This record gives sequence, structure tokens and C-alpha cells, in this order.
Amino acid sequence: MKAVVIGGGSIGKRHSNNLNDLGIETRIVDVDEIQNIDNILEDNLFDIGLVCSPNIYHIEHCIKLATHNIPIFCEKPFYSTDVGLEQLLSIVEDRKLTTMVGCNLRFNPKIEAINPNAKYINVYFGYDLKKWRPNTNHLKSYSANKHLGGGVLLDVIHELDYLYSRFGSIKDISYIKDRLTDITNDTEDLVVGRVEFNNGTIADFTLNYLSETYQRYYDVLDEGVLKRVDVRVDNKDYVNQIKHFIECVQLARQSTNNFREAHGLLKSII
Repeated sequence: MKAVVIGGGSIGKRHSNNLNDLGIETRIVDVDEIQNIDNILEDNLFDIGLVCSPNIYHIEHCIKLATHNIPIFCEKPFYSTDVGLEQLLSIVEDRKLTTMVGCNLRFNPKIEAINPNAKYINVYFGYDLKKWRPNTNHLKSYSANKHLGGGVLLDVIHELDYLYSRFGSIKDISYIKDRLTDITNDTEDLVVGRVEFNNGTIADFTLNYLSETYQRYYDVLDEGVLKRVDVRVDNKDYVNQIKHFIECVQLARQSTNNFREAHGLLKSII
């Protein structure tokens, strides 16, 4: 099996390393090669493609892969603007391509352990954006720039995604978002909100770029008390996620978080 990874940033490199460890030959197409992507795709027989570029380019790059009949794994969020979305969905569905949006926390044991019948859960993520990517200028990252599809709401969609995966369709969602500091150029650094699910679960959530130390946890109502569970990301989550995608490609079936499902969440929140 041979893979192409569009985007050579930290997440692209992580996926490339994991694929290599699984014995899959990988070709990274970085920013300076994007203008030649059509030639690269035509000159190579790729079995799978991963889109790890800045959010604003996700749909554009997914379309490139889809038109070459390549099953697609797209990093979260699926999109930050829906320009080209219907074209993309039409292509992948007409050609029956396996698709998946990468939300690795779905494969984390602490998330899989959440009772889907829980009545209430409060989720939290916070970390100082300046510390996210060592040896880089955080103000040049997509996170800090609206024109690149940044902002903590979509950047940290993991929390809303795992709630969606555990509790199902959303009945109602409300939130406030704001830029309280200069840690970004023009994107929100704080989001606070509430989700009501059709199964009756209520979830509160807080996402921010501001916490001095890394914090990711949920408080879930269990036997009449709120119990806190700390969530730590492990590379095993990423490996199990990509294994799931590869298995789906080999079996010619859809993944647990295909493009339609990911669109179902996004259309509820943006």
C-alpha cells in the first residue's frame, strides 16, 4: 500500500511516521509542492490520501484526491468553509470512495468508556497556544488566523466530536465565542457553550487557547455525582484511527466518521 500526505506540518509528519511504522510507503506533499499536486497524483499510484493542510484548504485538497479516485482521510475539522462541499460529497459518493475525518479521541479508551446514556457531562480543553508547537511562531499558525480557518472552536473540535460520537444527533446547541487576548491575530481564543442531544443528554463545554498548563478532562454524572476523568492523547489513538481507515478501505466500506457524518456535526455548529 502507498499513501500520499498533503501537508508536512506536525500532524502530517505524525501520520506519515505512523504509516511508515505500519509498513506503508508514504509521500509527503508539502506547501511548496502543492502547485504540482495533479502531476504528483497522476505519476503515482496512491492507495490512500491524507489531507493535513491548513483547514481552509481541506475541501480543495480532498477534491484533488477524489478526482483521482483515492480514498481520503482528512484531518479535523472537515472544513472551515463549505465552499466546494457539495461537489466533494457528490464525487466521493458517486465513486463510492471510503472517507474519514480524523478525530483521534474517538479511539481513546477514556472517551470510549463514556456511558452513552449519561444525563449530564461537562467537557474542558485549555492550553496556551504559544506552547502548542515548539520552535514556531504561534501567530503564523492557522490557529491564530481566520483566513486559514483557525480559531479554537474548530481547532479543538475533538470535544464536540466525541460528544457527538457518544450521544448522537444534536437537538440544540448554543455558545459564545470571543477573542479576549492577543494570543491570536483575529480568531477566537475562548468558546463556552451547551449542547442538548436528542437522547436527552446535556453537555456543557469550554474550549480555550489560554490555560497556562495543558488541561483536558470531562466531568460526567455517574450514580448521582460528577466524576472527573482526565484525558491524555496517546499516539496509540492515532495509530488505531489510521488502522480503522485502512481496514475500511480494504473492505470497501465507510468509516466510523465519514464525510457525511462529519458534515452532520459541522452544520450544527457553524
